[in-house]
Amino acid sequence: MGFQSVTSNLITHDKSVAVFDSGLGSLSVIRGIRSQISKENIIYFADKKNFPYGEKSVDELEQIMGETVKILSNFSPKIIVVASITPSIQILSKIKSMSSIPILGVTIPLKEASKITKKKHIGILGTKSTIKSRHLEEQIKSEIPQNIFVTRFDASQIIEIIEKGIFLKNDESTFDTISKTLEGLEDTNVDVLVLSSTHLSFIKSHLTTKYPSIRIIDPTTNAVKEIKQFLKINNMLRKNGQGRIRIIVNGDKNEFQSLIKVMGLSGPVETFEK
Repeated sequence: MGFQSVTSNLITHDKSVAVFDSGLGSLSVIRGIRSQISKENIIYFADKKNFPYGEKSVDELEQIMGETVKILSNFSPKIIVVASITPSIQILSKIKSMSSIPILGVTIPLKEASKITKKKHIGILGTKSTIKSRHLEEQIKSEIPQNIFVTRFDASQIIEIIEKGIFLKNDESTFDTISKTLEGLEDTNVDVLVLSSTHLSFIKSHLTTKYPSIRIIDPTTNAVKEIKQFLKINNMLRKNGQGRIRIIVNGDKNEFQSLIKVMGLSGPVETFEK
């Protein structure tokens, strides 16, 4: 996330932090915000209509991001968080140019993984477009030493069962999908697995259970630290009270509401209509 200067007297501390992704992914970041900076008001926009971002072209992502930033700008948040790695690594600078409101993204913690690996072999688990993107290739070249081997895994099927809520009620199906996605992992000497989708945070415990000797690196941890740091540096942290959350979805409201309730997020869900 790049930090940018903000004139603090133009910002009211009570304005919301707007967070969005193509569905449930944002919730992993929101959980961190509510835990680490609990006074903050949050607008959670679930862009179910455009799920999954990981199968969109760059042009499609640009259009979706433009529409979403425009929607969220109407709520006058103090910052907008793109809680999805796919657009964050591919077009974040473009997204930042879409609004005068500061926009932050989520990064893949490759430097951290490089420091932790003892066997010099890192696995990256992400959407199809993330693991195939030239942007990830460039990040690997710039942040991972050449003596460290990298194996990429397409986690699209895992992300789909997370978005559908299957991971909450069917462990057998979840572990089966993980096994298929990471087929051959146990035959490698990968000792660090980097989650490169905010959706994947929800099955971190499944991964730890199945691969106890592999360290799992979750990008949402760093994302929340950077959101907090950005707000602090720019004197935008909310000083008092308990933060409220406003939940907006552009897909099936009832299905989404019942799903997030099971995941511990209660409250009314609004449907966005253009």
